[in-house]
This record gives sequence, structure tokens and C-alpha cells, in this order.
Amino acid sequence: MDISRKLEMERLHIEQKELFDSHVLNLLNGQFMYEEFKENNIMGESDSAPFNEAMCVNATTERIFEQDFIRTRASGHHETEETYIKKVIEPLQNLIDKHRYESIVLWFGEDMFCQMNLLTILAYLEQSGYEGKVILSSFREDEFRTSQTEIRLGHYLDVYKEVLVMHTRPSYELLPVMYQAIEIYLDMLNEDNAVTRYIAKNKELIESELLHQLFELFPAVGYGDTQYAELIHKVK
Repeated sequence: MDISRKLEMERLHIEQKELFDSHVLNLLNGQFMYEEFKENNIMGESDSAPFNEAMCVNATTERIFEQDFIRTRASGHHETEETYIKKVIEPLQNLIDKHRYESIVLWFGEDMFCQMNLLTILAYLEQSGYEGKVILSSFREDEFRTSQTEIRLGHYLDVYKEVLVMHTRPSYELLPVMYQAIEIYLDMLNEDNAVTRYIAKNKELIESELLHQLFELFPAVGYGDTQYAELIHKVK
């Protein structure tokens, strides 16, 4: 863990210690963050779980984490259902047992990748009738300074269906960072978008160099190696 993350987590343990109590579930955006926090004993007395998905790509279903969802998402990722369950669903057991937690803290960044994952989790909490406190611990990857915001559930399941299922703009007011991420998500659904145009203009670059440039130029997209590599192969 780099020094900026370590200092920020030390600050939170002093100023926001309720985030790490025994009645809290901390849900982390991905296995890497989960392992990093676990290795450095960040979670205190709380439980934690990773969300190992990339909801910003491939089709999804209206009902979240149910059998049709698993089948559809596994197919999109070119995985077996068994592999998908082991990678995505099984690590979420604490989230599935959410009703024993007074609070759930969601650790998600501001880029589009993270925000679509966040939208999915908020929609799931509504779908499953969670009535506890939901706190968003938001951060930017380039400067790990977090901010905590209590989220009121009520319309995220509808937004999830509008955006991730039907691919339309949301009809509800959202936090600006999520609304901006949705605009990026919808644009990335088009074959002709800012990223594919850049790839097309730089086909002569080897893949590793092109990946490096995409990470540098499009931080708001938040794609990882896998998503960018698929785009590169498609365009080239």
C-alpha cells in the first residue's frame, strides 16, 4: 500500500472509525483492493467483500445476482457459469447476508467502470429490500482522498434498468459523478467513440504502448487491460 493510501486510511480510522465497526460491511471495488486492505488490516472489526465485476461491458438482466444474471454475465465474459459463480458470486456472501449489518460502506472510485459497478450494487440493495444505512466512500485513483456520503435508496433499481439493461439515459436526478459516468458509458456503447477513434489513429503502436496511452488519456473511462485489449483487437 502506497504512503498516500496508508495516510488516508489512518485518517479515516481516527475521524470515521464507525466505518470499521463490527456491525458494518465494507464492499470493495475489486479483488485487488480487497486483498490490499486485508493484507494491511484496514477493515478493523468490520466484515468485507469484493465485487469482482465489470458491469460497464456486456449485457445484463433486470434481476441482479439471480440465475439469469449469472448465465448472461458469464456468457458475456466467455466464462462458464461455475467459474463466474466462484469469481463473482461466492465472494459476495457477506453482501447476500446483508440484513445482519446495520451499515454497508461502498468503496468505489469516480471513473465510469467503478460507477457502473456502484449502480449495480445500489440497485441490488433496493431489489433485496435492505433497510440499513448505505454509505458511499468515494475516491479518485490518482489521489486516494476519500469522501463519505450517505446514500438514500429509492430509485437506483430503476436507473440500473434504464442504463445498464435498456441503454437509455436515466429519468432520475443522480449525483453528478454518476450522471457523468453514465454519459461516458452510453458513448462507449457506440462503435465510434473517443477511445476507438484514438485506437484507429494509432494502429501502428504495439499493444503494450497503446494500452499505456489509453490509461493515460482516458482515466474517466476506468477500463482495465481486458476491456481495452478487446477494443484494440476489435478496431485493428
